[in-house]
Amino acid sequence: MTSQEMDEVRPVRRRRAWYKRRDILFIAFVAAVWLGWGGYGLVTGPTRITDALETALDADPKTVNLLVTAKFRPERFHSNVYNNYGVQRGTEGRVTKLFRVRPSGVRWLSQQYWIEQIDVIPPE
Repeated sequence: MTSQEMDEVRPVRRRRAWYKRRDILFIAFVAAVWLGWGGYGLVTGPTRITDALETALDADPKTVNLLVTAKFRPERFHSNVYNNYGVQRGTEGRVTKLFRVRPSGVRWLSQQYWIEQIDVIPPE
């Protein structure tokens, strides 16, 4: 076969549109999930902070002591997360006592989907 005949036999490759490429679709899907996850936390986070804690945070303290209520019993992973933001001093059921938490840590914790409520520990 001559090269001219080979060219006639070979199919013409059409270039796919960029929005139909698998790698682009995968990246778009991952980005959408990631943005949805973060957006959910930003939208629902403030509802998890009680009024008493909001009042305490308005006083601009360096740290606060918290009662963090999870949607389920905290496991080792959750305890490790708590320890990154404060000092954990016990868990009873779904409620964890967390001491010396910075206000930025309170905001971050409130954005986690597994946190149900965050309250300030009343002074004794």
